[in-house]
Amino acid sequence: MVQSVNMKDTELINECKATGRALNYEVQSAVDIGAGEIDVIWTRKDHANLPTFKLGFFFCPAGEVPTDFLTQSVAKALLSVCDKAIFLVHDDSSLKSVKGKIHALDSIGGVLQLKKYAHAITSDELLGGIR
Repeated sequence: MVQSVNMKDTELINECKATGRALNYEVQSAVDIGAGEIDVIWTRKDHANLPTFKLGFFFCPAGEVPTDFLTQSVAKALLSVCDKAIFLVHDDSSLKSVKGKIHALDSIGGVLQLKKYAHAITSDELLGGIR
């Protein structure tokens, strides 16, 4: 099993949490409700008669991201009732690799359209959303 967060990623986790709070999400880190740990979860309820919206963030290891890491993370997010699984990568080459693997997994077929559920962004893109 691949560990998603290295100790050096603590700053990135804190930036992700701060970004979520700046966007008025309730933020939790290292959440495990029985399906496995999710690095950060952003939760928001915008309307009393609509369901709560939940984003699960997974911090990808630097370098080549193993396919097993992606599939295990998607399973954790689904079983934890997240509306979206967000893969946060370090650089553009990792972003391209993760997006390619999501597309390849999606082409296998099945009930879940993975490209609509799982997304990958760089840390700069995440932080750029509030600047």
